[in-house]
Amino acid sequence: MPYKVQFVGLVCFFRERGGRHALLPDGRKPVDGVDPHYASIVVDSKAVLGSEGWANVSDVAPGRFPLEECNVVIEGAAVDGPFNAAEHKLPQLREINPKFEINLSTARTVARLRIRQGVLQSRVLPGGTALISQLTVEHEGPITIMVNPDDGAPPRTIRLAPGTEIAIINMARGDIYRKRRPRRTPHHGDPDNHFRIYEQLNPGGPELSNPVTVPAALESDSHHVLFNRRGAISLYTNCSNTGCC
Repeated sequence: MPYKVQFVGLVCFFRERGGRHALLPDGRKPVDGVDPHYASIVVDSKAVLGSEGWANVSDVAPGRFPLEECNVVIEGAAVDGPFNAAEHKLPQLREINPKFEINLSTARTVARLRIRQGVLQSRVLPGGTALISQLTVEHEGPITIMVNPDDGAPPRTIRLAPGTEIAIINMARGDIYRKRRPRRTPHHGDPDNHFRIYEQLNPGGPELSNPVTVPAALESDSHHVLFNRRGAISLYTNCSNTGCC
């Protein structure tokens, strides 16, 4: 039974031959009053068959597993296989600033995930205008997610029922931006310019601004709990997924 992964919020897809690196920039201490962003794995709590290594991690909740400086491996997605990204169209950071570069050895990320197979597509967030990404992977049986902390701590695992829909998110606390809607002409120093957080992928590099437009995409038909619970998330283009390099 195939499973789907929804990438929501600030996630940059770094191109490599035969796949992508999903990079979640570290937005916990952003500049210019931008909302701090935090990364998590979110699933339906009823789909969790078991988990290990999370006892000392703060803010763990049913169906939510916070991520801090780690590498994430989702069973099936990280091994070489058929990969199709023909429908994955996102704002490109180099189009916003041609001097922007990403070096995987120096990029400041809160989480990374390598994608080596599956169908990767861009979609519009239900009820918003932000672009998200959907990965569909052919897989049989339960799904194991392994989280490997960068500090060498023991791996943490999550075991999910077959076909569970997974969300990898990098968003403001509570998954919602209630106080303000993005201005139509964002500028540097604007607290709505969330793309400043992507600068963490190029430390010391040029500044970024929100994209003026984003590529057209179909609205997501995902049934993930993130999109269906009371108080649905509300994201606009300034918190879209991006691509680079």
